[in-house]
Amino acid sequence: MREIRKGLDASSCDYERRERFLVFCVQGDEHTESLVRWELVVWELLRQLISERKSGTSRAFKNIASKIANELKL
Repeated sequence: MREIRKGLDASSCDYERRERFLVFCVQGDEHTESLVRWELVVWELLRQLISERKSGTSRAFKNIASKIANELKL
C-alpha cells in the first residue's frame, strides 16, 4: 500500500482507503472534463491493481491510470 500511496501522491490524486484492499480515488478539476473518480483493488498475492472507472471520461481515466502505473513499483 505504501507504493500505491506514493504513486497516487505523485499524480496529485485524492484518495480514501475504504477497505483493506480497496482505495477510492479522485483526480482532476470538477469544473472540467478532466475529473475522474475510480476504485483501485489491490491484489497483493499477484502484485496487481485492478482499476474501475466510476465517473469521468475514458480518456482522462486512461491518462491518469497510465501515469500512476508508471509511478508504481509493485
